[in-house]
Amino acid sequence: MNTAKLVLAFVRRNPLVWAFNVLTLALGVGVVVAVLLLGQALDRRFAADLGGVDLVVGAKGSPLQLIMSSLFQVDVPTGNIPLAAAEKLAAHPLVAASAMLSLGDSVKGLRIVGTTPAYLGLYGAKLARGALWSAPFEVVLGATAAATLGLDIGGTFAGQHGLAGGGETHDEFPYRVVGILEPSGTVVDRLVLTGPESVWEIHEHEEEEVAAEHGEAAAPHPREVTALLIRYKSASGAILLPRLVDAMPDMQAAIPAVEAARLRSLLGAGADVVRWLGLALLGLSALGFVVTLFAAVQQRRRELALLRVLGARPVLLFGAVLLEALLLGLAGGLAGIGIGHAMAMLGGAAAASGGGPELAIAPPGLIDLAALGAAAGLALAASFAPAFAAYRLDPAQTLKSG
Repeated sequence: MNTAKLVLAFVRRNPLVWAFNVLTLALGVGVVVAVLLLGQALDRRFAADLGGVDLVVGAKGSPLQLIMSSLFQVDVPTGNIPLAAAEKLAAHPLVAASAMLSLGDSVKGLRIVGTTPAYLGLYGAKLARGALWSAPFEVVLGATAAATLGLDIGGTFAGQHGLAGGGETHDEFPYRVVGILEPSGTVVDRLVLTGPESVWEIHEHEEEEVAAEHGEAAAPHPREVTALLIRYKSASGAILLPRLVDAMPDMQAAIPAVEAARLRSLLGAGADVVRWLGLALLGLSALGFVVTLFAAVQQRRRELALLRVLGARPVLLFGAVLLEALLLGLAGGLAGIGIGHAMAMLGGAAAASGGGPELAIAPPGLIDLAALGAAAGLALAASFAPAFAAYRLDPAQTLKSG
């Protein structure tokens, strides 16, 4: 007797019931897979955007805000710090590499960052074509920024005041593209990079205009930068430099690894809720399998008894119920993996469209294999009691009771 044909005959008798159970299982698997894939992508993106930066120095305020604005480029800065103080820190013997950032303007939602070529070195970013900026208002575009702006070498554009766009356009200070970077999978991809002199010149001009409107002369003041990114030369830097910075007036030191862990914990709270929802759906689907299989065994009691009379052994009936559950569990698992990948890709696209980092969802891998194994295992576990009921079926008593 062919067990597979027997199982297919069982499933065909109640296709809607089994379709509902498969769908419930698939939704649970899909939610869990999507959360795991998005968490994995977010961890990779965090690691990439942190680059080789060990310490971020900026104005006093929230350390997490400083990290978000200076490394992830998704928040407003805490303020500015004196250029002279940043230069002094950059020259410290315990600093192996550093890069200053000056923020303030944007174009089509992309941030214009005034910095030095050392910033590219922190992320291992390389030119695809063209050259680095060497004069004010020359820019190098990240790969994503170049695609968004639709510009190539020699193209020009005007920046807008503010980091989110929509501010006053600085038409009198056009930027010219001199280089485009290779895709790096880091925050650099979505930035417009130029020298800090470009940012200073625009803002000094704005201050002069405001002073002129009031009939006053613009008061000169020392130049400032938004943040200083530091890579330590040795482990001693992790002990001494944060203390040195925190002792300076109106300045703070933020440790990227610590703040990234805090951000993960904040995001993890929401992810845990969604993950528990997925697990609840898995539990519901397991309960549905138990109930449905028990009901199926009861409905098939006479047929199973006839099979026993015709020579089918109890182990065959036991195996048929297990195989039925396994096939349906695999079907639900595969469907759930597809749903999970689709949900994760939609979530990654939504994050990018909302101004957040692009999240690259991993291709099918260990997460999917684990999800498929869990779905199959859950279905099998739910089928043991109904399968045992089929195994213990008394054909004489069943046929006698009619």
